[in-house]
Amino acid sequence: MKKIGMLILAVVLAHSVAARAEQWSKTYSLSGAPDLRVETSDANIHVDTWDQKQIEATIVSSHYKFGSGGLTVEEHQTGDTVEINLRFPHNPVNFNFGSHHVDINIHMPREGRVKLHTGDGKIELADFKGEMDVNSGDGAEEIHRVEGKLHASTGDGHINADGRFDALNLKSGDGRVDARATAGSTLAEEWMLHTGDGSVSLEVPDSLSADLYLHTGDGHIDVNLPMTTEGRIRGGEVRGKLNGGGKLITVHTGDGSINVRKG
Repeated sequence: MKKIGMLILAVVLAHSVAARAEQWSKTYSLSGAPDLRVETSDANIHVDTWDQKQIEATIVSSHYKFGSGGLTVEEHQTGDTVEINLRFPHNPVNFNFGSHHVDINIHMPREGRVKLHTGDGKIELADFKGEMDVNSGDGAEEIHRVEGKLHASTGDGHINADGRFDALNLKSGDGRVDARATAGSTLAEEWMLHTGDGSVSLEVPDSLSADLYLHTGDGHIDVNLPMTTEGRIRGGEVRGKLNGGGKLITVHTGDGSINVRKG
């Protein structure tokens, strides 16, 4: 009977938290390619695209209210540049249980520029083309079906990215890094995939020309595509060339395996 009572209480609490969800939203009209900048200390960021000349931003909070003593949204638009800064209350006192997640949801045009930063939260970006700068202090990053230049980093969490890349720079302080570069990818600049602790997986098209440097502090290295090796092959280090060589791709992990394969 006691267990049933506790279950009922949990359901009631969950329902009450959901019922108190707060929401802020705004739509920004555009005339050209968007330049979106989102900054927050503690929220998840989700960005997807649509065929409309506007950015729609919605922030949903399961606990905090918006306004005095709660969440503050600082936002402004200059031409096609939109900046959204979500600030949290200082030293909030919470006596209730349940989720305190805050989600920033963005719909925007497919092509442009994005700069996304959260101090603590997950970042998701999909179907975007252009320049992408993605950073989380503590959280995973899922980036799919993108095109262009991607710089993504997290202090703690995995990074999973796929698309047609001209630049690729992925860095995790602690977590695996998985990247899949599709056909048409090029090295407009050097690529780097790095993690302090975790495995690294890189899939590249068979036509990609690049120099390759792979290094692990503790783990094995597998290269499953044609490569011309250079110098001595050491236990945790491999140097080589793909299709005659080109700009450098560096893959590094402090502790974990490395796998490079053909897409």
